[in-house]
Order: sequence, then C-alpha cells, then structure tokens
Amino acid sequence: MSILIVNTKGRGAFEITQQVNDVIAGKNNVRLCHIFVAHTSASLMITGNEDANLLLDIEDYFQAHVIDANPNYRHNNGRDFDTSGHIRSVLTGESKTIPVIDGKLAFGKYQGLFLYEHRPGDNSRKLIITLS
Repeated sequence: MSILIVNTKGRGAFEITQQVNDVIAGKNNVRLCHIFVAHTSASLMITGNEDANLLLDIEDYFQAHVIDANPNYRHNNGRDFDTSGHIRSVLTGESKTIPVIDGKLAFGKYQGLFLYEHRPGDNSRKLIITLS
C-alpha cells in the first residue's frame, strides 16, 4: 500500500495518471492497481485526456445540475458548496481498480485518471493505492 498526496487549486479535474504510474514503477508482477480517495468531496474519474475542453464540459454539466447553495439542501455545514461537493463525489465515485500492463495503468490511447476536486480553494487530498 502507498499513500499519494495531491494538492489541488480549486474545483476541477487534475490528471494523476503519471503520479500513479510512478507509484507502480519498479514493482514486479503487478496486475491490478486500486486507488481510493479518502475524502467525501473529491473523487476519481477515468475520462479522455486529449482535449482540456472535455474537462470543462464535465464541470459545466455539474455546475448546471448539482447547484451550489441550493436552498433545498438541508446539509450545508456552514458552506454553500458542501452538499453539492458530496453529491458530485457520490456520482463520480471514490475508487477505481485498473489493470496494469508493462508496469503502467492499462489505459487506451486517450484515457487518463483524474482526481476530481469538488471544493473551491486549496485542498490536500490523500489517495490510498493498493497494488496486487
């Protein structure tokens, strides 16, 4: 097991494919990589990494459908984005299990692994990586 800390600068998706590949590097006989983000307002997603506009489109979708400061939210923890961050995390998921081939995540040509930060501001996110 390894711990990877990723510092984020505001809401959005941050590609972490290479950082996870660096954790895998040099380890023999690894066939699977499981990544878990230990937070309730950040998540993981696998999506295209060939066009930055794709990530902006995903964020625009969430902005339109999971609205910050929705007056119908009962849980806001004193912040107007708290419930929306939790909903985003539930929809995108907190973990991924990815095959490993030749010491790297076995992604297609335009796939990447992203940490999706759902809160504004600077945050430090802990990812737990288990290799088998």
